[in-house]
Amino acid sequence: MSKFISFVRVNNNNIKYTLEQIDGIKEYVAKHNITVDSTVKIEVNIPNEEQNIVKLLENCNKGCTILAYDLNVFGRTTEAILKMVNILLDNEAQVIIIKQGLDLINGDMLTQIVTRVIGMTIDLEKDLMSLRTKEALTAKKIDGVHLGKPKGTIQKSKFDKQREKIEELLAVGLSVRKISKVLGYNNHIGLNNYIKKRNIREKAANSLLDIAAS
Repeated sequence: MSKFISFVRVNNNNIKYTLEQIDGIKEYVAKHNITVDSTVKIEVNIPNEEQNIVKLLENCNKGCTILAYDLNVFGRTTEAILKMVNILLDNEAQVIIIKQGLDLINGDMLTQIVTRVIGMTIDLEKDLMSLRTKEALTAKKIDGVHLGKPKGTIQKSKFDKQREKIEELLAVGLSVRKISKVLGYNNHIGLNNYIKKRNIREKAANSLLDIAAS
C-alpha cells in the first residue's frame, strides 16, 4: 500500500502562497478519500534553501506517493523542477501534482511525455535567453550605448562578510598570505586583489595610527 506524503513549500514572504497549497491538498484528499500519512513542510525563503528539498526527495522511494499542489513547489526554474521530479522518479516514487492534474510514475508513457516536454522547454528557454541577450546587446551598440559596468564600479565579493576581520589582521601586521590561511581561503591572490581595489591596507594603517594616538 502506498504511503502518501503531502509536500508543502513554505515561504514566509508569501503566506498566501503557502496557504493555497495547504487548502488545495486538503480539498484533493477529501475529494479522493485519501489518507495522508505525513505532511512535510520545508521553508524556502531564498533560492539556496532549495537544496533542503533535494535532501527530502532523496529519502523518498518506492511505495511513497508525493502529493504536491503545484509543480512550482519544486523550484523557481523549469530546470530545477525537472531535476526534483527526476529524483523522485529515479527512486520509483509516485508524484501527484494537483494543479496541473499530473500523476507521474516511473516508466509510465504520460510521465515520459511530460518530462520530455519539460526538458525541451528548458532547452528552448536557454536558446531564447541567449537570443534575447545577443539581440539586446546589438541594439544597444547600434544606438551607441556603452556596454559594461561603469569604470571604477566595485562588485560584491565573498570576502565582504569578513572585511572587518581582514582589516583587523592587516592592522596588526599579518601578511595577506597569512590572513588568507587564517580565514580559510585557498587562494591569497584573490584576497590580495580585494584588498588593493578597496584600499583596505591604507584604511587599516590609518585605523592603527588612530589607536596609537588615542
